[in-house]
Amino acid sequence: MPRDASTGWGEPPASPPKGAGEKGEIDLFDLVEMAWAERGFILILFLLIAVMGAAASFVFLKPVYESHARMLVLLDQDPTPGAAGAGGAFTLDQVMQSEAEILDSDAVRRRALARVGPSAVSDGPALTESQALRVMRENFSLSRAPSASVIVASYEHPNAETSALVLNAIIDAYLAYRVELLAGDGAGGVGERRARADAAYAEAQAAMDAFLREHDLSNFEADRSAAVERLQALQTQLLQAGAERDAAAARAAALAARINAMPESVELYVENGASNRLLELRMEREDLLSRYLPESPPVQAIERQIDALQAFIAAGGLDAMGMRRMGANPVRQSLETERAQLESLAASESRRATSLQGQIRALREEISRLGGLAPQHDRLARDLAARGEAAQVLTVQEAAAAARRAAPAGAADSVRIVERATPADRPKSLRRLGLMASVAAAAGIALFAGLIRGYWREHGGGGAGARPARASRRTKADVPADVRDLPVLARVADRSAPFAAR
Repeated sequence: MPRDASTGWGEPPASPPKGAGEKGEIDLFDLVEMAWAERGFILILFLLIAVMGAAASFVFLKPVYESHARMLVLLDQDPTPGAAGAGGAFTLDQVMQSEAEILDSDAVRRRALARVGPSAVSDGPALTESQALRVMRENFSLSRAPSASVIVASYEHPNAETSALVLNAIIDAYLAYRVELLAGDGAGGVGERRARADAAYAEAQAAMDAFLREHDLSNFEADRSAAVERLQALQTQLLQAGAERDAAAARAAALAARINAMPESVELYVENGASNRLLELRMEREDLLSRYLPESPPVQAIERQIDALQAFIAAGGLDAMGMRRMGANPVRQSLETERAQLESLAASESRRATSLQGQIRALREEISRLGGLAPQHDRLARDLAARGEAAQVLTVQEAAAAARRAAPAGAADSVRIVERATPADRPKSLRRLGLMASVAAAAGIALFAGLIRGYWREHGGGGAGARPARASRRTKADVPADVRDLPVLARVADRSAPFAAR
């Protein structure tokens, strides 16, 4: 059967392609055959490495006892140390992280080490304090379930009693140290910081006052707002003054036109005796009617006189007769007076507009000056506000620290021990895992070394330890059925006789 790229079985071509060199192939059956041929070497190397790994596991992986303690942090009694200076409420994770940092601090471990002594930490020779602290740091661990208020502390030691003893000492040292942090003398430091903050605030206030005095201001923002409002009011008044001036001038011009069309003098009245005579006759008639009847001759006579006089006056008999009086035209005089008042009003409004324009220019210059001073004022104002806020926060903290210092013992105890450490029943050992890793590593190394040794003996150039070459290439029919159709894994150069027939 001709050999192809998929199966790898059959006879090879008579000669390799030019320039490609003589090539051979190694399939899975070859690997199995080489491993089986080197089974003794592989077994010896496997046993050697496995025994060495097992010995190392038993020597270096010693069993240890792990003790556990659980503590509950109450969030509704006393603020945690991490809340100092924050000025607000902390979340659960922040509180628990603060407590964990205190519990895992070297200050707590030193206190615990002072209680149990360095000899209790080590199961061998005596250790110095720094070495004992390093051992405690390596064997101590903390854990917490998500969103839980319980902290789980663990400590590992070759001795179960010592493990529980050291862990309980750490817990007791943590509780005592925490109370000192919360209820201890913390008000002094905050008081000093508050005093420095007050001095800084006073310095910022003095700088602001000096700035206001230098530029003749009482309150920068208020003065600036007042100037802007005053400018708007003056602009409105200027518009009103201009409108009133124009209106007064227009009315004065209209009155002047009317006055020019009127005469300067007019006839006031004409004096004659006809009117008086008519009045006297009418009075006499009334007197006669009081004594006579209307048909009486005296009454009829006076009535004829009255009728005759009225007819004479109506016929124009008095025209060009009597005394006439001429005078100034009163209508023109009143109009001239009103025109003078309007001209005076227009002049007054013009002077007012000129004054308002001057005030507006001055206010605009003042607003421009205040605008130039705004950056300096804003910087001083921000500095003053920041220092004032810092002083206020420190004042609150000082009062809180003083209250905590004056609180009775146990006021800062917001941590409850749920479970103290007890000696573990069974040790925690990694020897089994070490043995399994040693066996797996020994098997892999031995198999790989056996395959390398077998390949070298097959293709290493026919040295003293090389196996004799095989006369012919096996066919697909000579290979067991379970590995007959396996794919080709690699192609190698045909450097020796055993694979020359391929």
